[in-house]
Amino acid sequence: MRSIAACVAYMLLLAGLVLGTGCSTIKTATTADAPTPAPGPVVKAGLKAVMPPVTDKRSWPREDSDTPDPNIHIFAPGITDQLRQGLLGSGLFVALPAPDQPAAQSLNDQFTVTINEFSLSTLGNNSWSAGAYILDGLILPVFGVVVVATKGEVDSGAYVLPSTRMGTTINADVAWGEKGLKKPILTRGYQVKVELGSVSQREVMAYVGGTSSEDGVKIGKAQGMKALQELTAQISRDPNWLYLNSWVRLARAREVIETSTNPEERMRAAQGLVGLLGPLSYSPNEAKILRDGLVGAGMRAEQVNELRAKYAGLKEVKELPAKQRLGEAQAEKLFDDPAVERALAHGEVTRQALALILNAMAPVTPKAKAEAEAAPPATKVQIPVLARPTMPDPQEDYTGQRPKVTPKADKPKETPKPLPLTPQAQTLQDELIDQLAAALKGKPRLQAVFLDQADTAVGPLWPVAKKVLLKVDSPQAKNYLAKREAS
Repeated sequence: MRSIAACVAYMLLLAGLVLGTGCSTIKTATTADAPTPAPGPVVKAGLKAVMPPVTDKRSWPREDSDTPDPNIHIFAPGITDQLRQGLLGSGLFVALPAPDQPAAQSLNDQFTVTINEFSLSTLGNNSWSAGAYILDGLILPVFGVVVVATKGEVDSGAYVLPSTRMGTTINADVAWGEKGLKKPILTRGYQVKVELGSVSQREVMAYVGGTSSEDGVKIGKAQGMKALQELTAQISRDPNWLYLNSWVRLARAREVIETSTNPEERMRAAQGLVGLLGPLSYSPNEAKILRDGLVGAGMRAEQVNELRAKYAGLKEVKELPAKQRLGEAQAEKLFDDPAVERALAHGEVTRQALALILNAMAPVTPKAKAEAEAAPPATKVQIPVLARPTMPDPQEDYTGQRPKVTPKADKPKETPKPLPLTPQAQTLQDELIDQLAAALKGKPRLQAVFLDQADTAVGPLWPVAKKVLLKVDSPQAKNYLAKREAS
């Protein structure tokens, strides 16, 4: 036994010497995370809302089980207090009272947070992983014994060397609601990953011990506070809060458009959204491309120029005026520009406004009207069915030859025709088409967002979208109409 232990110790020492002298020259192919744009400025919106306790949806293993507990041991009250203090300190909010506080009585808005994940977790490997593989090779007999003994849970090389990236992960959903509205006005999802550093598998097993590991609980709480601070920063810097008033208008109009079967009510609600259709500094597709860290700046510039040529109704990018073309250096600079991130938020407001306006002009079918006006179904009385003895079935027990029965073909279902508009509703629709076309004219990027909506318009809704495009009469609209008519 002593000779075996001495041999193993010698092999570990040899491996350490090899790694210590050679790791600096080893080049490993590690997967780097895609670069992310720099965070934008804090939104000093000065909001006021009631903030109930955080909803914690994490699952916890039983204390008497051997299952590791990666959850951070900061619970709902602590998370709530930390977020409330951070959001008030950032300037995004000036008041976030709890529901039982007197200040909450005068507020109609509510800010809710749901925690779906808050845990210590591994984030991947680093360059030390190559050293771990070399060490496994040098101590192959020991590696094999350890793998078999631990059922594959422990890797000898990774157990010794800090080859694992570890950190804290938070997945949270945030919602802004208003009394009287059935659905939230704005919902946002946030993911935070704060890296702890490089650790060995031994340290991972100790840290992710949770309730069974004092070190894991202690380190988890310290790292959890950092992650909560980062979550606060993400929420406070989200440019969607700049458009909260627009989201309120969208929510109120949506409640009418999605529930009412009165065409006049639906279209009047949609008319209130036309004012949200302003010019866009970047289209949603342009903004997504410009903030894509997986693509180089040169490729981002090419893709944006192709979009701009399309918006101008040009066949080729080379026809695009030089002033409108984007260069590689400009694309690199725009990657971190907060204006591009704001354009994404503005573009989503615009997209939803156009979708609601178009859907408000959709004709109502008799079935939809009947369902909306139907009374609640009466409670059914369950009549017990008495069991009876099994009797011979003349059809099932018949042994002779049965005549072939040709199944009847199902009749094709007729698509219900939409109800005709009343003269008043038709006048409203014509006015809304004119207002929408006027808002789109001279705004190529806004037209591009509408074309995405028109592309999904089928049945009786397509003639409405077509009328809008004919009135816009831009090169982009003409190209789209020609392409759709040809398909």
